[in-house]
Amino acid sequence: MKKFPRKFQYPLMVSMVLPTMLLSMPAIMVTKSLPEGGVFFDAWLYALGQMLPSALLLLAVVAPTVRLFVTKVLLEPEAK
Repeated sequence: MKKFPRKFQYPLMVSMVLPTMLLSMPAIMVTKSLPEGGVFFDAWLYALGQMLPSALLLLAVVAPTVRLFVTKVLLEPEAK
């Protein structure tokens, strides 16, 4: 199997962790609040529909802001 270069480590990790979190967090919330005899799948889909748009918008704002902060403030400048 062809492996990816090491520079793709963090994008690959994020591409696996992010969908898992975005799908499982509403499932956890639904599990805790589902009434007796409720249909889990329908409630989970509704929770996804409520959460995903705002979560993706938040991700679109926070990710570049954090990257800018880390590269400009926390990391040493690249040697030329």
